[in-house]
Amino acid sequence: MGKEYLIDVDGVVVKPRHKYFSQKLSEEHNIPMDEVLPFFKGDYKRAAIGEVDIREVLPPYLQKWNWQGTVDEFLDYWFESEKDLDQKVLEVVKSLRESGNRVHLASDNEANRAKYLMEKLGLKDIFDSAFFSSDLGVTKSDPEFFRKIAEKLEVSVTELNYWDDDQKNVDVASALGVTAHLYTTPEKFEVEVK
Repeated sequence: MGKEYLIDVDGVVVKPRHKYFSQKLSEEHNIPMDEVLPFFKGDYKRAAIGEVDIREVLPPYLQKWNWQGTVDEFLDYWFESEKDLDQKVLEVVKSLRESGNRVHLASDNEANRAKYLMEKLGLKDIFDSAFFSSDLGVTKSDPEFFRKIAEKLEVSVTELNYWDDDQKNVDVASALGVTAHLYTTPEKFEVEVK
């Protein structure tokens, strides 16, 4: 029987970004960070656990930021800036699946970006399934995230093998009994999965 692998999206499947989108938005559109951050610390976090639809909460912020386009144009600008897939990681994923393992995405993301990742970037064709915080109602900083995944996969949490580029998430998963690894490079990832 194969193993169950969980792979983080941002910083692993999608190559690490050089700066957060909030910084890019602030710099490219000359919006002070103290006007950008309330969205990311408030309504975005609510969207990330599926409490609100980001499309519904964005308009007042876009107005304040003097964004000249539509909500969809803003989301395109955002998502297009964070879409550089790491082909080396995807090759390892393909190899794991060909060997009879199941490989799933495990990510803190709101529903619109989750859909963009799966459909527009084609990750639905590369992974067995995906677990997003917006569907689970909880983020990776909460052990419940991993409990819910194990339940959906009908396995014990100790059967999950997980890679994330954020040590805090690795620690949360490890404390629960998940075999969790800090992701650093595609090369190290390839060695560790074997």
